[in-house]
Amino acid sequence: MLSKKLISFSRGGLSTEFIKHIDSTHNLCIYKLGAHYIPDSVIFPKANSITLINCNSVGILNIVTPTVFPNLSKVNYLSTDPGDFKIYERFNDKIKWIFPNKTYEFYDFMVKTGRGKKDSQLIKKYVANKRIIDGKNGFDISFDFDLNIPGFGITNGEWWRSQFYEYLVNKQNIIKSKDCIYPGEASQIQDDEETILQKEYVKSSIDKLYFDYIINKEE
Repeated sequence: MLSKKLISFSRGGLSTEFIKHIDSTHNLCIYKLGAHYIPDSVIFPKANSITLINCNSVGILNIVTPTVFPNLSKVNYLSTDPGDFKIYERFNDKIKWIFPNKTYEFYDFMVKTGRGKKDSQLIKKYVANKRIIDGKNGFDISFDFDLNIPGFGITNGEWWRSQFYEYLVNKQNIIKSKDCIYPGEASQIQDDEETILQKEYVKSSIDKLYFDYIINKEE
């Protein structure tokens, strides 16, 4: 079971510009959200749209809720299967679900049932650049993305992902400041968290195969 304590792995800290943007934006972009615990204090009342880019299915189910997004009206969905096709039931029928112009089971289901539509320009709106990263000995090739964040500009995807994670850590610590972690406890929690992240990597590697297909140049 995933620990309900988020451990900070960042050395650079949380950007004040990032905080300012994420607390005021009407379109919250989330990139590569993992299967993380979402603190109860996380809420985005100003966001009426969310853009989910290559997010983990558990992470999507954890964060796409009326509690976190009380005024949601639109979901730009650039991720793989959320694990629950009925995720739309959490919101009213007025929510617009927008998908890339690709053939994919979840996308097709939402379109055929009249709950979503496909946009051939969706990927181009949010993925500014894709760079190939060669793995060891030419194997394990992956991609690094620059994202086009509305109201913020073009930024490195990994930086954006890590900032959002640190934002969650910060929100957790504000509420749980009295819940001290004593020497020895932190390392055990971090070990548990890292073990789960390693297991999550196996599934995310499989999911990435589908995501790479989704973000390939649209016809």
